[in-house]
Amino acid sequence: MKLSTEQTASVESAILKQVRAHPGISRVALARHLKIAASTVGTYVGRLITEGFLAESEKAVRESGRPPTTLRLNPEGGQFIGVDFEARNLMAMAVDFSDTPLKQTHKSIQRSDSISDIVSKIERAINEVLPDNRGRLLAIGIGAPGLVDPVRGIALQYKYINRWKNVSLTAPLSKRFGVPVYLENTIRSMALAELWFGQGRGVRDWLCIGIRSGIGAGLVAGGQLQRGATHRAGEIGRWRGLPLSIKALELFSNGNGQAPGDLELQDVASVRAILGALERVRQSGSKSLLPSRSEALTFNDVVRAASQRDRLTLEVLEVAGEILGWAVAQLALALNPERVILAGPLTLLGDTLLHPLRKRAEAILQESAGEVPAIVNSAMGEYSGALGAAALAVHEWKPAR
Repeated sequence: MKLSTEQTASVESAILKQVRAHPGISRVALARHLKIAASTVGTYVGRLITEGFLAESEKAVRESGRPPTTLRLNPEGGQFIGVDFEARNLMAMAVDFSDTPLKQTHKSIQRSDSISDIVSKIERAINEVLPDNRGRLLAIGIGAPGLVDPVRGIALQYKYINRWKNVSLTAPLSKRFGVPVYLENTIRSMALAELWFGQGRGVRDWLCIGIRSGIGAGLVAGGQLQRGATHRAGEIGRWRGLPLSIKALELFSNGNGQAPGDLELQDVASVRAILGALERVRQSGSKSLLPSRSEALTFNDVVRAASQRDRLTLEVLEVAGEILGWAVAQLALALNPERVILAGPLTLLGDTLLHPLRKRAEAILQESAGEVPAIVNSAMGEYSGALGAAALAVHEWKPAR
């Protein structure tokens, strides 16, 4: 039976995904994985080689007979671009067809930026990492903060960008650059990076907790990223009713009359919340190794002060770490993950944050007879979300037929 154009593209896409997941796979193994005839696989593989998406390699020569050939991705097959952003930062990265990073760029988002300003910055970032031959660009992935509708390509809502509601992203960008554009929540993009390239690779059940201006969780079960019934899974930053100590309320209550029960997890444990707490401490005149009050406080200042064992900085980070530990424990009790991966700028703090977080999570889980997962920092750096968005494009894209 002859396959339709869409079916043919789907089979070829499945072949490429298998080669991507198993570099050096043979045609026979490929046919076994996909449960289709070896002759059929051979036909499709031949076409993908001709079109420059796959290449052949020979295994070591045997004593007799022709050396068997294996398949790998051809780096020259094309390029993909990933864009990841949140309230203050926007990153873009280009990768070749074998997932090797090629170019990257960073842009700042200002509080005064309008929606059109941010969309323009996305376009400029994409332009900066475009291949010299634009015909080699195959697809773009976008990791957007907050709630998203990936099917319609719309960013629905995000608390920390002014008027960020129902922003159409994929349609205008696809028209602008002439390639398919795919949308995902930025924390799930970070989880995709860990799933395909990082500490989630080969692990079936785990969580990625992304901590930046807000907080979210990327949930992986059975080796598959979970999005939820309406693409809202993992919005843990909105959790309320936190078990806040008096010290936590002193540090993270911003003085605007919020009741303790109204504070969300991202109000007491995000990068934004930590900077806010330290700014208030600094403005009070308390002795600290943080820069003078005339300078804007940055997260690099926090990292530097923590490395110098500044008492006030360590106090704020310990309280934030304990609250994150409580959140990790609740997730572990509900989902029983094998591993929890922390992603975002807080990973720069190393064990300074990880130690109180682990200690609190382990205490709660042991008291509740829960299983304690491995809790680790991501090693992928600040461009993990952009790499994940590029990987989203890689895995959603299909050869044109």
